[in-house]
Amino acid sequence: MRMRLTDTRNWEPVYERTYPDNFHAADGIEDHSIDFDHAGLGAASVREIWFEGVHLNFGKSRVKGNTTLHFESDTPVIEMHFGLAGTAHSARVNNLHDFVFQPQQHNIFYMPGFEGYLKTGRQEVLHEVFEVHFTEAYFKRLAHAPYTLLEKFLEQMDRGNIVMMSRNNRLITPAMTRLIHDIRTCERTGVFKRLYLEAKVLELLLLQIEQFMQEGTVRETASLKRCDHDKLYHAKYLLEQHRDAPYSLQTLAREVGLNDFKLKKGFKEMFGNTVFGYLHDLRMEEARQLLLDSTGKPIHEIASYCGYEHAQHFTRSFKKKYGITPGSLRNNK
Repeated sequence: MRMRLTDTRNWEPVYERTYPDNFHAADGIEDHSIDFDHAGLGAASVREIWFEGVHLNFGKSRVKGNTTLHFESDTPVIEMHFGLAGTAHSARVNNLHDFVFQPQQHNIFYMPGFEGYLKTGRQEVLHEVFEVHFTEAYFKRLAHAPYTLLEKFLEQMDRGNIVMMSRNNRLITPAMTRLIHDIRTCERTGVFKRLYLEAKVLELLLLQIEQFMQEGTVRETASLKRCDHDKLYHAKYLLEQHRDAPYSLQTLAREVGLNDFKLKKGFKEMFGNTVFGYLHDLRMEEARQLLLDSTGKPIHEIASYCGYEHAQHFTRSFKKKYGITPGSLRNNK
């Protein structure tokens, strides 16, 4: 498998990588990082991890100005795509299909060998994406199930057509954010690293598919100006990155360039939750994971982390959200 990015201004290669067939790794798993600074384009870093049938990619970039890159790959691939932060970006593939991702959106798509153009504007904040690629054989072992959504996706794959799991991108949920963080920060090695990452990737895929199968589309934001969208997505990203020591509402508004009122109103309109309601959901999801992990952290400490002064109040809220008390979840894991 070969992938190449080329600067269309002078048609010089920017990045090129050849992968082993089926993402085979001689030692079971490969993990590589590269940083580069292009005088004309900007700076970027890429971290890639792969093992049999699966390839993970964390990409960060800051582009200096309006940029168009030509990309090409000679191998079919299924991609789980997560736009984590930064400005919107778009791609036109095989001169037929347009893909547009706002930050904090995700989707799944299939491409049968492809070439096209990736366009992005000047990136005022760091642009981050996370991608998971499956080979056809690996994905088909997972996706053969009696669900119309998957059946239609596989049918288009078999015909060699470009296909998206959903016509509309979906918003990244707190549970997805937590899994991506776990994948990024995994410190295991060897076979245990592969098993851990594969389990997390499959759980992330499950969350995506479950969300796609639910009714509804990306939330309409007719009253918001397009220029405010990126600021609100960035606010959501900052909440996720600083949930241990969160910003005040005033500081967060100042950080993203909005006033308090527009931040509160726009956040609720775009994400269906208040700023601190979303932060609470993030912390509750982390609390659930702490209870499932073998950390042994006392429940009263987890309650305090989530902003509860009294453990019994945390217990009531936790049961309301997840249908089980924290103690029962820990004992029955």
